[in-house]
Amino acid sequence: MVSGITIHYLREKLKGQDPTIRIDTIYRSVYNRGMDEKSGVKQAILDNALQLFSAKGYEGVSVNELTEAAGITKPTLYYYFGSKEGVFEAVCQSHYTLLNALITENAVYNPNPKSYFEDIFLTLTRVTAAYFSFAKENELFYRIVLANLSMPFSSGVFNIVKKYHFTQYDIIESMFRGMAKAHGNLRGKGKTLSWSFIGTVNAYISLYLSGGAEQELHKKNIKELVHQFMHGIYA
Repeated sequence: MVSGITIHYLREKLKGQDPTIRIDTIYRSVYNRGMDEKSGVKQAILDNALQLFSAKGYEGVSVNELTEAAGITKPTLYYYFGSKEGVFEAVCQSHYTLLNALITENAVYNPNPKSYFEDIFLTLTRVTAAYFSFAKENELFYRIVLANLSMPFSSGVFNIVKKYHFTQYDIIESMFRGMAKAHGNLRGKGKTLSWSFIGTVNAYISLYLSGGAEQELHKKNIKELVHQFMHGIYA
């Protein structure tokens, strides 16, 4: 609602302007300011929630912690997201959307069976590089990705995770099915290959995020990972 004080203030500032546009300008100014404030509050909740969920896992974070971290009240959190589950879903949706779009963009296979380095190797290298890049730029969220791998089916938010997390497996499986058209030995192995490939990628990323194995995510690692995985494919 636009207060009378605000209307009066803006009317004074707009004196002398075309009266046919003044009232529209007033309401647009107030509306935009309100939207900016709301957007800032909502983003603050998401930013702080990302840090908390990353550090403590979904089950380890309480509503009180979410509100205290963002400097808001419980009614404000419920207004924007409805519940803790709603906050978690918003965090997952925004980041998984970026990850899945990045994987989709790079998981495009153009067959060239006569050239080892320009066939499957090239595609897997691009996909691995995409994962590594995303993980390095979104370390907080990728810790959530890794935690979601062991999310129990009985968890209250498993259905949220399922909607976003497993899309990447479908993308990679589809990629391997495309490869199987040019490489008959891959037929019927799409699902197994997708899980084992993503598992290998995540093993490297997990070591990198733990910092305990001096693991880096760079071009040399990418080539080593893909080369090792390729030997498994052709075995």
